[in-house]
Amino acid sequence: MGLLKKLRIKTQILIAVTCIMVIMLAIIYSLYSQTSKIVIKNNNQYSEDTIRKFRLGISQKVDEISQIMLNLGYDPTVQKFMVQNDPSLSYEMAKELDRKIISLKAGRKGFEDIVLIGTNGTRYSLNGGIDYVQQLEKEIQDSSTVYVSGFEEFSYSNNLLTSMVFAQNMYSNNMNDGTDGIKIGYIAVIANVASMYFDNETSSTQPGVGFYMIDRYGEVFPDAHSPDIARSISALSNNPDNRQRLTDYVGGVKGAVQIQKLDQIQASVLSFVPEEALLAELASVRTRSILIVILALVLMALPFAMIVNNILHPIQILVRFINSIKSGDIRDLKKNLQLEGNVEMTVVAEKLNGMLGEINVLTHKLVETTTHLLEAEIEKEKAASAYLRSQINPHFLYNTLESIKGVALEVGVHKIVDMTKALGKLFHYSIKGSGYVTLEQELNAVKSYVFLQLIRFEGRFDVTYDFTKEALSVPVMKMILQPIVENAVFHGLEPKETKGMLTISGGIADDDTLVLRITDDGTGVDGQKLADIQSLLLNEASSTNHNGSYLTEKGSIGILNVHNRLRLAFGSAYGLKFESALGQGTCITLSMPRDFILPGGDFHA
Repeated sequence: MGLLKKLRIKTQILIAVTCIMVIMLAIIYSLYSQTSKIVIKNNNQYSEDTIRKFRLGISQKVDEISQIMLNLGYDPTVQKFMVQNDPSLSYEMAKELDRKIISLKAGRKGFEDIVLIGTNGTRYSLNGGIDYVQQLEKEIQDSSTVYVSGFEEFSYSNNLLTSMVFAQNMYSNNMNDGTDGIKIGYIAVIANVASMYFDNETSSTQPGVGFYMIDRYGEVFPDAHSPDIARSISALSNNPDNRQRLTDYVGGVKGAVQIQKLDQIQASVLSFVPEEALLAELASVRTRSILIVILALVLMALPFAMIVNNILHPIQILVRFINSIKSGDIRDLKKNLQLEGNVEMTVVAEKLNGMLGEINVLTHKLVETTTHLLEAEIEKEKAASAYLRSQINPHFLYNTLESIKGVALEVGVHKIVDMTKALGKLFHYSIKGSGYVTLEQELNAVKSYVFLQLIRFEGRFDVTYDFTKEALSVPVMKMILQPIVENAVFHGLEPKETKGMLTISGGIADDDTLVLRITDDGTGVDGQKLADIQSLLLNEASSTNHNGSYLTEKGSIGILNVHNRLRLAFGSAYGLKFESALGQGTCITLSMPRDFILPGGDFHA
């Protein structure tokens, strides 16, 4: 701090401006960081919900496929077809199967083909998928439950589709030939992965963004457009350490990640959104904020430069003028100092010009005297000049002015940070959230307001708070206490010549009524005004437009507004009660029910 005082005024001002800019940029960066975390968290919650729906849809599809295979597997026609060795009968039964399976597929999205393969060589396919299924025959036959393949390429209608095969072994049933329970083949369903599992909500046209399925072999669907992305997605799905992480890297790009196992189809689903895509708009806001700060500083530069010039330029002229006097040239004493700018510097110039004028007059008188004296008188003139120089030393004037400048630089305001914090809390509270808050939240806002008033009135009054724990949890209308406290400070305590006391208390009465009291020992009101106020508060059609009433006369319309809000919300049995005595103080009592239905239908009890 001592080093800062010794710097030039211009340097100190530049340091102050730089600090302000750094603080503003730090605030913008902090807000950006906090908002980025919130955006990523909300995206992960959305992704988690979407994955939950995705898993539910897959479960329904798998159950539907299992039911189809079960129904067909035990269908008498299918059973007979699977063990039929007569080609002509097989042909006729195949046509019957066509009608049955086409009817079964109708309205079901993603079912590309249903294949039947018997142990006796019988084959059936609706859309030519027999060769495709037979590639998996050994794995199907070895499976004791429903078999699910990985991602396979299936060519249908000249289109190459990514599909999965669901298959189940078939056993004879009710054949009436003593062969029940004998394995007669298997049934397979070819499912189109894209049309069955993915819809508009889980698809994405941006590379690397969206939802991906990873089969048990590490294959990724849909195509990730990059081998690096595919390898990253596959690695993440097989790494249990990443399951609970909110962010990770895919193909070298950091983003929000969600991974869930799909046990029914032996696969995983992964959602990935790059942070760049998530925070694109936020980054734009940050850039605009920085540009606004820079623009604001540029716009402030002109008036700021004018103010600095009005301070520094007169001081520089004064320093140069005093240095010229210090040089000892007597002709400089005839000059007048012209300083334009602030009032203080003008006064300094006037006083210094007056002093220099007196010195100039004395000097002329001394010169006139020395022309009429002899050498003795000349010696006397030198002695007088030396005496005058010892009395009025220009170096002394310079040092005195430097001392005045140093004192002026030490003046500062130290409470503005605390007041800004309190005012910021009160403003934030007044514009954010719903119309109802807990009494504890309302009380915190009142404490911020009272803090500002305590700084303003510099110990003119004390304040005490007395609330029960039960009362602090009751919901109340927002900004319902502050107007009453403001009334107590400005109309009760401010006019009081001695130190006052403000008491704010609250509790639950025996009839489950929330009762709040704001009491001051201020000036109070006389009997006639008290009667007018009480009559106005009792009036069913209360209005803020009553000429001559205390409420409008004193600028306390806020009290009547609070009273009307309570009566409109809870009925005429609730509201404000105004008690006062001239010279003794005022007590305003607020009452409202403890239990009531909040806006939106929620009942508070």
